[in-house]
Amino acid sequence: MKPYIVCFLILVFSSNSLALDIAKAYRLIPHKQTPFYLSKSNLPKAEANYVEKLLSLSEIAMAERVEAMMNGARKSNYNSDINKVLSQLANLKTPSKLKPAYQHIVTAIEQHQAYFTLTGSNTKSKKQQLVQSSHRHLIAAYNVLMQLYPQETRHNKQAFFDYLCALDFI
Repeated sequence: MKPYIVCFLILVFSSNSLALDIAKAYRLIPHKQTPFYLSKSNLPKAEANYVEKLLSLSEIAMAERVEAMMNGARKSNYNSDINKVLSQLANLKTPSKLKPAYQHIVTAIEQHQAYFTLTGSNTKSKKQQLVQSSHRHLIAAYNVLMQLYPQETRHNKQAFFDYLCALDFI
């Protein structure tokens, strides 16, 4: 019985440390953190479950970006960590109606990754272009979600905004 308790405690503490990192990232941006409430969603259950996963992974990507901005991409292991997030995103079974939102979010994260790997001449200009382009993709993802789900609760609509806005550089 004791090994199960130890395993449970490890899972609890590891998930709490991630939550603390995410909460800290929100404070550092600073940005309001509005959780998506699956239990209060008006979306069809399968779509609500998907949206929750998509937003959760975007939130992890946001925390990775904030850490990379604070400590540098190399020190924070940004590239390998964000590749794991992108892999998890790629493994989601995206409903066809949500593919545009998914693709905009993935493209924005990939552009963030490119931002942190740029070196050489004209880096500042190229980075600014990536920031602007990723910003447009996140706005587009938000607009897709709002158009698809006008019946969603006001709280969860705010969550759409806050997750995607927190992911944004701007």
